[in-house]
Amino acid sequence: MRVTCGCERIEIEITAAPVAQFFCHCDDCRKVHGAAYVPESVHPAHAVTVVKGRPASWTLKRNPRLFCADCGTRLFIEVAALGLRGVNGCLLPDGAFQPQYHVHCRFAVRPVGDSLPHYLSRSPQFGGTDECVDW
Repeated sequence: MRVTCGCERIEIEITAAPVAQFFCHCDDCRKVHGAAYVPESVHPAHAVTVVKGRPASWTLKRNPRLFCADCGTRLFIEVAALGLRGVNGCLLPDGAFQPQYHVHCRFAVRPVGDSLPHYLSRSPQFGGTDECVDW
């Protein structure tokens, strides 16, 4: 699958199924995206390749985030310690983002009423506990 930034100057190819898809409420994601929470489609790093253009990169606190310097579209976060890249779920075609849970809900701005698990911190899949928030 290929996705582009808003101005289509940068194109990314994704060659593997997601390891996970979720909504992140961490303070880093909220600040970077200016949103209450962010849809992430996590893939093995080798499966997310920039095939057109040259994204810019910056780091707020923890991990480098790549974006289009021309239109500002957030593309993906590089989680090198885990060998993963978290692609902005908003870039995926309709129906391709199928969230499994919410993470870092201790930072949530407001409760989210859906049927997904809402983990207090990281999900068990990524070394967290199964402790959830109770909206």
